[in-house]
Amino acid sequence: MSLREVSKHLERFGIVRSHVAIHNWVHKADLQPISAVSEDQLAVDEKMIHLHGQKFWLYGAVDPQTNEILHVSLYPTANKQTTRWFLTELHQRDQLDSVEFLVDDADYLGSVLAEDGYRFQVIQHGNRNAIERVF
Repeated sequence: MSLREVSKHLERFGIVRSHVAIHNWVHKADLQPISAVSEDQLAVDEKMIHLHGQKFWLYGAVDPQTNEILHVSLYPTANKQTTRWFLTELHQRDQLDSVEFLVDDADYLGSVLAEDGYRFQVIQHGNRNAIERVF
């Protein structure tokens, strides 16, 4: 996506930002525009955000080697079902059979990954910080 396309996409959610502001976000997060998962790890997290006075949960997956944002989804709630929806969407985009997920102690991520048979590590720092930089 170009920066202008990202700006137009965000407008659908009521977020009005110029392509210059988005460029500054990308620069600040030190993101690299590389198109393939380079290693067998993905940093995954969820974050509660406010939009127009309402709470939403933003889920994201980032390649910790390149800081490439692989997938994001926005949901009106956070629970096991929304977590599964996110992981299903992510799995449909990328082959994740050999991927190890890096997660923090978020309410649902670890338990859903364990229940559904994914490989994962609960860590607070290191490679998982890629998703924190993006968020």
